[in-house]
Amino acid sequence: VSVLHAASQERPDSLAGLITLLANPGSNENPVRLDSRMLAPRSRTDAETFAPLTTEDAVLALSAVVTREGRVQNLELLRSSRALDVKVRPDVLLAMLDAAARMEFEPAQAGGAPVAVKRSPNRMEAPAVSPGGRRIAFQLMAREDWEVHVIGVDGKDERRLTREIQHDVLPAWIDSGTVLAPKGEPRHRRSWLYDAATGAATRFFHNNTVRTVAPEYEWAISPGGRFVAIVAERDGNTVSPERGVYVTDLATPVDSAALLERVRSQLRAEVALRNDAKRRFAGVAALVRPVTQAVSKDRIYRYAADLFAFDSKHISQPGNARAIAYLDSAYRSFGYDPVQQWFEPANNPRTANVIATLRGTVSPDVVYVVGSHFDSRAEGPGADDNTSGTTMLLETARVLARTPLPATVMFVSFTGEEAGLLGSREFVRRLRADSVRLAGVLNNDMMGWSNDQRLDNTIRYSNPGIRDVQHGAALEFSTLITYDALYYRSTDAAAFAEAYGDIIGGFGSYPILGNPHYHQPHDVLETINVQQVAENTKANVAAIMLLAMSPSRVNGLVAERRGADVALRWQESPERDIRQYVVSWTDASGTERRVRSASPSATIQGVPEGATISVLAINQRGLESWDVARVVLK
Repeated sequence: VSVLHAASQERPDSLAGLITLLANPGSNENPVRLDSRMLAPRSRTDAETFAPLTTEDAVLALSAVVTREGRVQNLELLRSSRALDVKVRPDVLLAMLDAAARMEFEPAQAGGAPVAVKRSPNRMEAPAVSPGGRRIAFQLMAREDWEVHVIGVDGKDERRLTREIQHDVLPAWIDSGTVLAPKGEPRHRRSWLYDAATGAATRFFHNNTVRTVAPEYEWAISPGGRFVAIVAERDGNTVSPERGVYVTDLATPVDSAALLERVRSQLRAEVALRNDAKRRFAGVAALVRPVTQAVSKDRIYRYAADLFAFDSKHISQPGNARAIAYLDSAYRSFGYDPVQQWFEPANNPRTANVIATLRGTVSPDVVYVVGSHFDSRAEGPGADDNTSGTTMLLETARVLARTPLPATVMFVSFTGEEAGLLGSREFVRRLRADSVRLAGVLNNDMMGWSNDQRLDNTIRYSNPGIRDVQHGAALEFSTLITYDALYYRSTDAAAFAEAYGDIIGGFGSYPILGNPHYHQPHDVLETINVQQVAENTKANVAAIMLLAMSPSRVNGLVAERRGADVALRWQESPERDIRQYVVSWTDASGTERRVRSASPSATIQGVPEGATISVLAINQRGLESWDVARVVLK
């Protein structure tokens, strides 16, 4: 017992590793087989008897086998690497041998009946026993969300550790006084540490940047609790199949200099983002601002209340057809001539997307889509998922109805998302059949849930240029706080990504899904923060306005070295008001170089191998492409 205490210090030259292994039978490294109906032999000796043997630096330990009959056999002396350099006093060794001789164990016994530690009419799951076996952490659902509690094995001294409206789940003990528990929806959790005595909470695992979301998926705590391995997407990339594994050392604090440098680095990135936002919108802010100021949260609430009255809008429910008729009527009241795009998906009833189109005044063949699905789960009305996105789309369409934009904007209410992205896939199929020149997409899903006093949401994107336009739109024209994640799988955006590549942006509460009502019958109207939907709408309006007024990304960029020259060519931009193209690169001295071209080609010099060459278009208004085309010179 005394050596186990010393080993808990986990000094590099102690016996911690070996003792921990011996103290944890049944692991892969130390397998043991016991009859499932049998209790292992238990010590009859009070552990306090050996307190005088406790040291801060154990170099010797005794190992023995306890038989099922409770007899001690095969006593061995264990030495650490430091034991050769430390002179062990004979009286200490004799005391250890004497303690071992006096140890008594009860024989193995047949397992007894389970003892109820806590009874409750509420759901309880995921019990975790503390080191030493004195307390149990578990999750309990008192209302709509899981909370973590700790209780003694005698059923006394219960303490609630969490009070966050998000789900707090899967508690695990770091040590006898600290509990690790993630919060959030299963696909997108973040881990926290809790003091089991006070409930004090500490964010455990952080993002790479202030803005980037880092979903966590799995946690493994080392014996002794010093290290925690976490499977996460710290770079915010939820699209690539690989995930990162990160190990956190709880015994090694970050020094103040490293912390300050991290903060300063994040500050530099944040300042750059805000400056970029002002630069992007500088030439059009006077046009954008009055449109965003026309957004009405009263109208947003009215749309939501009307749609909520249809109950479930799943394609299998009557509310789906009622919502289609309502959306058609709403778009028509704004001055559009909407289209109901009916189709009959396999093994499902007939349903329809609803489409309203704002035709472009300069380049009508260049099309942008702003979409959200209006259907819900069969078991609930889906006030957040996704009536909130539907109301944002309606209000975006309303305030833009009499605002001419250079490119065409299609406002699309998708059906059948909850049945397998049926509406978006049908819409994309018809776009491709009609050879529509689609430049960009904003797909919006779940705007209305706020965990706390902040109004925030996530930009889910495949295109970093659209991502930064959305950050800028939120910064310049709303009070919305925006995060971002490379994310589109299992959403309507996936249909566009599969067909058109990385032209996607949009707002949505994934992957910071904190709403405990998600996909539940209690996803109801009174849980929605209408002001948050309004701020999302302002940012959405500003983003689509800038996208539709700017040149799209240049396509087909090719670089070919010809001696000292590099010949570049690319496809002519589809917009009719392009004034020029700008080519940029960094030369061998580290100097950024630029040339301008009136045609979709250029010849440049002084380009080192491996350099990245960028091309963007600029239109007559002076707006540049919302994303840059790049090629690496090989």
